[in-house]
Order: sequence, then C-alpha cells, then structure tokens
Amino acid sequence: MLDVLVFVALGIALGIFTGFLPGIHVNNLTPMLLALAVGSAFASMALAAAIVAMTITNTFISYIPATFLGAPEPGTELSVLPAHRLLMQGKGYEVIKLTAVGCFGGLLLSAALIWPMLLFVGPAYAAIKPQMHLLLAAVVIVMIALERSKAGIFWAAVIFLLSGFLGLLSLDTNLSRGDVALMPLLGGLFGVSTLLLSLKNVGNMPEQRIDDGPLEVKRNLKPLFAGTAAGALTGIIPGVGPSQGTVLAQLATRSSGTREFIVAVSSVNTAKALFSFVALYAIGRARSGAAVAVEQLMDIGFRELVFLVGVALFVGGIAVILHMKLGRFAARNIGRLPYRATCIAVIVSIAGLSFYYSGLIGLLILATATAIGILPAVVNVKRTHCMGVIMLPCILYFAGLKGSVLAAFGL
Repeated sequence: MLDVLVFVALGIALGIFTGFLPGIHVNNLTPMLLALAVGSAFASMALAAAIVAMTITNTFISYIPATFLGAPEPGTELSVLPAHRLLMQGKGYEVIKLTAVGCFGGLLLSAALIWPMLLFVGPAYAAIKPQMHLLLAAVVIVMIALERSKAGIFWAAVIFLLSGFLGLLSLDTNLSRGDVALMPLLGGLFGVSTLLLSLKNVGNMPEQRIDDGPLEVKRNLKPLFAGTAAGALTGIIPGVGPSQGTVLAQLATRSSGTREFIVAVSSVNTAKALFSFVALYAIGRARSGAAVAVEQLMDIGFRELVFLVGVALFVGGIAVILHMKLGRFAARNIGRLPYRATCIAVIVSIAGLSFYYSGLIGLLILATATAIGILPAVVNVKRTHCMGVIMLPCILYFAGLKGSVLAAFGL
C-alpha cells in the first residue's frame, strides 16, 4: 500500500507539471512511467495508480493556464474563449471556482454512473460500432444546424471542413507525426487565434477580483449532470471529444450562459478521463493515451477497475484543493504582468514548442490553424466547428474512406 501512495504522490506532482506547462501533456510522460515497469520491482498497480493520478490532476490544473494564458490542451480548448471573456472582466478566479465545481462534480457523478452503465455499455457499443461514422456525422450535423441562419450554417460547414482537412493532412500523412501535431493544431485553432484577437482590443490585464464565497454547486446542477452524461458518452465513443460533448450537453439542457458552459465543459472533461479507463473493462478498448498505458501494465478485471476508480476519487479530492489554491495564486499575481507582453510571450512559446516538436512543418500547421481559428470570430459562428480537426478524420476512418480521400488528393 505504501508504494501505491508514493506513486500516487508522484502522479499528482507530474499532473501539476503537465497541467501548468502548455504543450506538455500526460501522453508525453506516460512512456517514462511505463519504462519503470521494464526490469524493475515496481508493482504494475502502483504504476497504473501514478498514471491515473497524473491524468486526473492534469484535468483540473490544465484549466489554470487555459484561463489565464489562453493556452489550451486537448479537452480545455473549448473553455478558452468563455474563460477569457470572464478573465477580461476581472473574474478569472470565478472561472477557477466554476471549473472546480465541474471537474470534481463530474468526477463524483461519473463514479456513481459506472456501475449501472456497465450493464449495457458493452452490448450497446457492439450494436452501434458498425454505424459509428453515421453517429459521428449526426453529431456534426446537429452542431452545424444550431447556427440556425443560412449564413451561419454555411460558414460553420466551411470551418468544419477546413479544420477537418487540416487535421487529416497533419495527423494522417507524412507531413507530421500524429502524436505531436496536436500541439500546433490546437495551439493555433484555440490558443494563438484567441490571443491575437484579444491583442487587437486590450491593452493590459484587468485586476482580478478574489471571491471567497463558497462553491456554488446547487445552481450548477443542470450543466453538471448534463456534462457528466455527455462525458461518459465521449469516454466510450471514439472521435466525440469534450467539445462535442459540451455542445450536446448544452442542447439537452437548453443552456447558453458562459458560466453554465464552463461548468459543463469541465465536467465533460473529467468524466471522459475517468470513463476512458472504464472503457478498458467495459468494451476492451482504450480511449486515451493514459488508458493505453494502463492497459499495457495490467489486465483490467472488475477488481482492477474498482482500484482505478478509487485512486481517481482519492486524487480528485486532493486535486480540487490544489486547483483552488494554485488558481487563487495565479489570479492574485497575473495582473502584475503586462497583458499584451504576456500574450506575445505565450504566442512565442506555442510557436517555439510547435517548432520543437514538428520543425518548420509545425510552424506551417500552427499558422494555418491560427488563420482558421480566427474565422469563427470574423463570421460570428461558434468555435466548436473547429473541432472538425478531430471529427472529420474519425468519420472517414469509421466509414472506411480515409485512404480513398487521401489518395484522391495524391496523399
């Protein structure tokens, strides 16, 4: 038991590290933990506990740079714009409180949902798997149709196809390695594009107000429940990420407020993180890089699933406290930095990381993604359509058309 606690502490520390540093993701460090299992006396369950602890902690902490720096990771990209809006009103710490409610509430509700869902997830997945591309396409159609106006629907479809084709080029060709292309893709679509637009209108970071009131759980129950349910879905079904899950949650609850959106997207993200491990037991499929690593360490039976869920809940209780304290520190000190210079520094760091991971091609991907990421603000449609970068390649894959489409373009 002591070795498990030591590795959980290591996982929490690594989760803080990966959460705070844009461009450093959990998937970058899981190979290091897997390497410890080779020719060592470390127990597989202890190493798996470290991976779960790192994943859950990262899910919480990553909202701090997403809020104060506009630097997204997979799963936080959709929160950048609404969080940025509150930040520029001096309410950055309120975003931290909202994401604390969403993340921890989503984790608790997900754990409660696991046992009833295990009864039907396996048969349901087997039934829908042959039609997965149609399900994903239906989600896209709903997202685009929500724009309502003809002009909005047109531009939503254009942005979806542009981002989707960029994702296809970046993730599924020799242009760049798929495991590193997400940095310039997401950094451009959701990070640099947002920062460039804010640079045009804002001079300095406003002073952030610190509200010491309690976390408002009761008034956020509707987006919390909807986000958790959507997160469970995205944790099982490939290609539907937190962004699409949040849109579905908003549609189900008929909510459109900024605060409800932030709670929903953060609950989707933690639910997806937990259910990616549940998927190992329920359908025998890994739905995240961390789940792939755990699968390599041990076979997942019911006993192992209970262990992983227990670790996630234990770590979640610690992570929400760390999230609040570190977020408070960031809110108190971020105003001391000149906002324009901070934005430029973050843009340069994203460009530097893109070059480090992918070379000049990474910079080209980043520039193209940034141009596409600016389009939604220019034509006044939702930025969620930029998630075509992930969804279009997934739809083509499940439809068996990815190779044909690439060949048609000589790729």
